[in-house]
Amino acid sequence: MTFRGTDAVEVVRLSSVSPYVTCRICRLASKDQARRRLLHIGFAPGAQVTPIRRSPTGDPTAYSVRGAIVALRREQADEIIVTLDVSPSPESESSPDNDVNTHGSHYRSQVLAGLMTPDHFNRLIRRARTRLTYAVPGVMRIGGKPTPKYTVALAGNPNTGKSALFNALTGLNQHTGNWPGKTVRVAEGFSMHKGAWFRLIDLPGTYSLLSSSREEEVARDFICFGTPDVTVVVTDATCLERNLDLVLEILEVTSCVVVALNLVDEAYRKKISIDIRGLSSSLGVPVIPTVARLGRGLGRLMDTVQAVADGRIELDPLRPVYDERIERIVGLIEPWIENAIQGDSCSLPARWIALRLLDGDPKLTEELLERLRKAVSEGGMSA
Repeated sequence: MTFRGTDAVEVVRLSSVSPYVTCRICRLASKDQARRRLLHIGFAPGAQVTPIRRSPTGDPTAYSVRGAIVALRREQADEIIVTLDVSPSPESESSPDNDVNTHGSHYRSQVLAGLMTPDHFNRLIRRARTRLTYAVPGVMRIGGKPTPKYTVALAGNPNTGKSALFNALTGLNQHTGNWPGKTVRVAEGFSMHKGAWFRLIDLPGTYSLLSSSREEEVARDFICFGTPDVTVVVTDATCLERNLDLVLEILEVTSCVVVALNLVDEAYRKKISIDIRGLSSSLGVPVIPTVARLGRGLGRLMDTVQAVADGRIELDPLRPVYDERIERIVGLIEPWIENAIQGDSCSLPARWIALRLLDGDPKLTEELLERLRKAVSEGGMSA
C-alpha cells in the first residue's frame, strides 16, 4: 500500500477486487501475446474497470471496461494490477464500523456524485442501452448448455480483436477445452440473438490455412472439416491488406462468410478511409464494421450472420485465379475429385482439394486422401 498525502492507494490484483468496486489499471504483468490480447480488449493502463458479476463457480468474472462488458478468467485477471482508493469518507470516519464495506460505500458515493450532472446521467443511459442490447444475454449465466441452431466459427489473424468480439457476444456463457488430439485450447461460447441460440467457436489466430503450427492446424481443420454454418473472419481495419490473404483463402473453402471489419475507430483516428460497400462488392460477401471492445456493430453483425445462415443473403464469393499452368493441372484433377466425393459427406469444394493436393502439405494431404478413399469404397468412381 502506498500513501499520497492523506489519500491511501492500495495496489492489488484485479481478481481480488470485490464486485461493483471501481478501480484503475496500473500495469499489466503478462507479456507478449497475452499482454497484447488484454490491451486489445480494453484493459490498458489508466483505464477504469469494475467487476460486475462472477460466475456461480467463481470463474470467470464479467468486468465493465471502457463501456463494454468483458469476461476474464482468474488467471487473466491475476495479470492485471490495479489501484484502489481506500481513503475513508467523512461518514465512515464517524462510524464505529468504518472498516466495513469501505470499497462499496466509496463506489456508491462516486456514482451518486456523478448522477448530479445531466451529462453524466446521459452517459449512463447510453451505456445502459449498449449493455442491454449486446451484453445482457452474455452476462446472465445460462443453466446448462443450450441447443444451438447455428454454429459460427470466429477466424482471423492474431491481434485483430477476435477474442474481444467473442467475449462481447458470449459473456459468461463460455468455456475452454483442449482440441481433440491436440494440446491447443479452443474457446466455445453461446449467444442468443432474436430468439435463436448461436454456438461460437473462437479459433486460434492464424495467418493462413496453410498451417505451420498446431494452432493454425486447429483453425484450418475446423473451418475445413467442422462444417460451421457461418465463418466470421475478423479483420483489423488499420492494416486490412495483411488480413485479406486469410479472407481469400477461406473464401476458397466456403461461401458462407461474413467479414467483421473491426477496430474501425482506430482506423478513423489514423485517418484511414475504407470503402466498405466497394470491399463487400469485390469480395462478394457482407462486410460489417465493428468496434468489439465497445460493443458497436455487434447487433448488425449478428443480423447478417443469421441471414447468411438462413440463406436470405445472396453470396457470390471471389475465387482467386492462378497462373495458366496451375489452372490447367487443377482442371485435370478436379473432375476426378468431384466424382470421388459425390454422395460423400465431404462439403469441401473439389477445386480447393485439388489445389491443396498440389501444395503437398503432408498432414492435409493425408487427411484429404483418407476422405477420398472412403468415398471410393462407398461407391464413388474407381481409384
